[in-house]
Amino acid sequence: MVNSVRYVTDTTAVLIHTLENRRYLTGFGSSFGYLLMTKNGNKLFVDSRYFEAASKKAVNTQTVLCVNFLAQLEEELQKQQVKKLLLEDEISFSLYSLFKKSLSAKVAPSAPLSKRLLNLRSVKRKEEVESIVCAQRIAEKAFEEVLGFIKVGITEKEIAAFIDYKMAVLGSEKPAFETIAVSGANTSMPHGVPTDKKVEIGDFVTMDFGATVNGYKSDMTRTVAVGFASDEMKKVYETVLKAQENVIKTVKAGLICKDADAAARDIITAAGFGNNFGHGTGHGVGLAIHEKPTLSPLAKNEKLREGQIVTDEPGIYIPEKFGVRIEDMLYVRKNGCKNLTKAPKQLIIL
Repeated sequence: MVNSVRYVTDTTAVLIHTLENRRYLTGFGSSFGYLLMTKNGNKLFVDSRYFEAASKKAVNTQTVLCVNFLAQLEEELQKQQVKKLLLEDEISFSLYSLFKKSLSAKVAPSAPLSKRLLNLRSVKRKEEVESIVCAQRIAEKAFEEVLGFIKVGITEKEIAAFIDYKMAVLGSEKPAFETIAVSGANTSMPHGVPTDKKVEIGDFVTMDFGATVNGYKSDMTRTVAVGFASDEMKKVYETVLKAQENVIKTVKAGLICKDADAAARDIITAAGFGNNFGHGTGHGVGLAIHEKPTLSPLAKNEKLREGQIVTDEPGIYIPEKFGVRIEDMLYVRKNGCKNLTKAPKQLIIL
């Protein structure tokens, strides 16, 4: 995989610093590390915390114990007569300034390099799909168990903690992102933070969460009702479900991402809730929870590609009342898509 990145020449090297790209290119992830790619091969610099593990797990690269990284990097660049060092454009200004000050080679953040890496990561290999599906099955099992935990008087924080605990016990390396569990009027906030609010009769409870397996994330959202659901709540829920399922019918390779978003947005707008759906319909999922592509009204030039995994998560949010979001993950195929999410979607009233 490390050889799939272009831009390396006789005098140009590439330095990868982001965790997701290092893991994608070498199969090994760590909080600290740098991958140097040159005409003569690739070297992964890690400190003593990760050296043994990286030596065993990193593929197609030599693992180097990092003692004084800047000095070691400069020595390697001089040795290989590198004149230009390309960096990912996500680099912080402080780190870029440090490299520029410390290295003899010209240091240049490269948007094309970063774009190529993101495009490569967006199309999943078989083993990547398997990890994401495994993470999703863990999340689904946690969802199944939390349904028996939710009751009147339980707090949002307790629901979020229960989900995180169950996913960990079931084999998740860590939550894919900060778990969302909100209830009642708080469900009108798409990314609401769990609070000490207690669940009440007649509340919607929205849970957005995912597991991590081999570094790969899953992402799902379900909204359930406690005790009963009013006619208005049922109408909103059924509208979101109809929109969400229409995306599943629409998604396929070659589809413009804006049109995938419209498959949900047009239904929600026609039902009179267009102003209550402010975010995009979906996004790619992989080593990062938000990856290419993006399903939104702004994605006019981006097309879905076979092998991508995208979320399908329309929602309706009525301020100070309630909100509903339903989310699955879809594997894009040539003539359609496969829904990787198996959890039930019909309205559950606990």
